[in-house]
Amino acid sequence: MKCLYAVLVLCCAVHLRAQSMTPITRVGFPELVSASNADLIVAPAPRTNFIGDGRAIPQGKPPTFDRSFAILAMVSAATMVADIELTANCVRTVVNCRELNPLLGSDPSRARLYGVNVPIYMSGVVLSRMLKRKFPERKMWMMPLLSLTGTHASGVASNMWTRR
Repeated sequence: MKCLYAVLVLCCAVHLRAQSMTPITRVGFPELVSASNADLIVAPAPRTNFIGDGRAIPQGKPPTFDRSFAILAMVSAATMVADIELTANCVRTVVNCRELNPLLGSDPSRARLYGVNVPIYMSGVVLSRMLKRKFPERKMWMMPLLSLTGTHASGVASNMWTRR
């Protein structure tokens, strides 16, 4: 595992070093770059429409992580956390309260609740982003996040109903 991390760090370092080089030194001819022929080197085109990490947005495609995606992902995460916290509290304090999800068992701990639900949530976010990238003009990318939001919202409603 340490070897894998070392290779990953090395690849990242090489990639960052290659990005900071001029086109001629990247090819392997650093002796060609001097003060006399520096004006012959063609500078790369200026970038516009930057994303947060510095990559330019392709002009033909809209960005996949936009405001609507972020809002829907945050609402889905908030309903997940509300469902988990209400379930953990309900299982510990209310006599007739139990978890109905067979993946979690009838009396799950808070760590088990987060350990099962967070990877499911993240896979929904990744699937939504892939769908938004593949079909940018459609609203199909909302389905995974909306289904997770609806499922957790029904869990919140069920927990509130059990408490009365």
